[in-house]
Amino acid sequence: MVTINVSLPEKLKNQAETLVRGGFYASFSDLVRDSLRKVISQSKYDLWAEETRKEIKEGKAITLKTKKDIKKYFDSI
Repeated sequence: MVTINVSLPEKLKNQAETLVRGGFYASFSDLVRDSLRKVISQSKYDLWAEETRKEIKEGKAITLKTKKDIKKYFDSI
């Protein structure tokens, strides 16, 4: 495992330590790892949405408006 140093505002550090003391996380490192996983997971969906917007602008996206359109699409792949 890699160790890194991070500078935090005092208030953020105190809030994080409160969560650890409250038993929500086993350690400060556990809180940071969990938080990073959540941000990365959410960012993944944001990136997919941005790619979709780009494909729509470029005319590459397919709009499926009805159940019939959806069935036809999945039958074709």
